[in-house]
Amino acid sequence: MENSIQKNKNIFNWVNQTKGLAILAIVIFHFFQNYPERIQLILSLDRNMARLGYAAVDIFFVMAGFNTSYSISYKSIKVQWNSWLIKRLIRLYPGYLLAVVCTCFLYYFGGLFKFKLTLKFFLSILGLAGIKLQVINPGFWFFTVILEIYIFTGFIFWLCQNKPSRILLLGIIGGVLTKILSLFFLIQNDTSNYLFFLQNNFLGSYLFQFCLGLYWGFIYAKYQSFRKIDFVLAINIFSLGFIAYSVLAITHVNIIYMLGFDMLFTPFFFLGIQTLLFRLDNNLKTKPFLNIIGILGIYSYQIYLIHQPLYFVTFHKLNQYIQCNSYLKIIFFLLILSISLSMYVILFIKLEQLIIKKLTSVLTSLNKV
Repeated sequence: MENSIQKNKNIFNWVNQTKGLAILAIVIFHFFQNYPERIQLILSLDRNMARLGYAAVDIFFVMAGFNTSYSISYKSIKVQWNSWLIKRLIRLYPGYLLAVVCTCFLYYFGGLFKFKLTLKFFLSILGLAGIKLQVINPGFWFFTVILEIYIFTGFIFWLCQNKPSRILLLGIIGGVLTKILSLFFLIQNDTSNYLFFLQNNFLGSYLFQFCLGLYWGFIYAKYQSFRKIDFVLAINIFSLGFIAYSVLAITHVNIIYMLGFDMLFTPFFFLGIQTLLFRLDNNLKTKPFLNIIGILGIYSYQIYLIHQPLYFVTFHKLNQYIQCNSYLKIIFFLLILSISLSMYVILFIKLEQLIIKKLTSVLTSLNKV
């Protein structure tokens, strides 16, 4: 029993740490993406951190699938999908709606509030806007896609008859078809549809990553580790992708990460991170750092929801008052944003916990009636 508990603890260590590294990459990427002074250093960091940010988002969708299938398989439970979805919605929506309210207040006091009571605004409040119709926070597209994925999870299991290999095959087919559609619209110069299918709009853009996570969740629950064949295939697929990526870069072909390379690189990135974290977890020198990363992972959902609006307002205000050497200014911004984001996240989490506690109490009372 103790051995089983220890294994489960180790699993959640690297799961949280993986999400922590992913959210850290995204927070840093968005910092340089939104930094107001577009000097050469910032432009370079923006380009390079963008690749890391896109890969981090892929990891989040793999983790969403992994956690879903691992919990189902590890507990050996038969899922009532309607009940499962309701629990997921209850878990997702309080934080999201609180993020909407906090964002609106933040924009109002920051002098950036420009919303009108339109259909787009109400869709944004409900989390149904994606990025195309989003008017509150562009980062909320993530909530829309997660919502779509959870709604269709039961259908994925039903269609694939709960068989992991079929789920993975569905992800591969769906992912490839989505890339082909994106490429088709790119060739047709149909920018709107090209961007819609490429990313940030619907679950097809991340279906492969989610199904890969579902597949590996079953595998990990069964073997309590990843298999040798998982590593061999991931390395070989990554090698082919890396060669193609290098050739395109040398020939000065514009490389679009989401147009297929995400599917080639994500399995390797995920297994590589998991292996590294698993080995570092027992190292006393890296333990404090991993503990911090693990905490970031636990609250990665909340951090993702609220960090960009804070950036928008803070950058807007700081840029008006801080006038100094460009490189020193970057350090000031990083320091102030780090402190502000930490305080903001702590306050947000406390409020979210209070709301969930009250909501749980109300739902319990209604069930008793």
